[in-house]
Amino acid sequence: MMRISKSPHERKQEIIAAALELFLSQGYEKTSVSMIVDHVGVAQGLFYYYFKSKEDVFQEAMRFYTDRLATEVIGELLAPEAASIFERVTAVITHLSTMFEASDLVFNSDLNTGLVKEIDIQLSYYFSVTLIEPVAALLSLLEEKTGRALDDVYQLAAFVVFGIFGLLHGHNDIGHQRMPESMMVATLLARTIGVDVDILLKEKIEIPEGRV
Repeated sequence: MMRISKSPHERKQEIIAAALELFLSQGYEKTSVSMIVDHVGVAQGLFYYYFKSKEDVFQEAMRFYTDRLATEVIGELLAPEAASIFERVTAVITHLSTMFEASDLVFNSDLNTGLVKEIDIQLSYYFSVTLIEPVAALLSLLEEKTGRALDDVYQLAAFVVFGIFGLLHGHNDIGHQRMPESMMVATLLARTIGVDVDILLKEKIEIPEGRV
């Protein structure tokens, strides 16, 4: 059987994806380099060509995980079908709840606490920054739909995104709080934006093709 040749980038991404799957299902401590390479079907030497250690591939896997999560959440926020802000936020919260339950298995492991805290904060910040632009686009569409002018939509979006980030992390150093109720988030969002909560609950917004 002829072996399929893959580019270095493809092979590295394969290893990262396999590592992520194992970290999320087994936790950091129970995942070994030999398990990762067996999962991909490559030699350990190839693993060490791309990564210095298990800790190194863990950091890469968490960045990959964050990128994937951000893409999926943006897809929920900006789904083309007509939906209210409340419905979009509810879909995102449900999605995040499932994903965070999986990631907390890793972040609550016996991995070095300082490293976990540093990675969690860095990735949460990166994730939040990634969401600002799509949230701003959604708020702009809400402006057009309701005819109500909002002050500096981009800064408002940043305030909303980092506010939700604060709700998720609370006072915990590591891991995530229980996801807030959708209605509570909608109420806080309405107060922050300066609109009646009924607008967020009932006003349907369509995302025009090519708009965002």
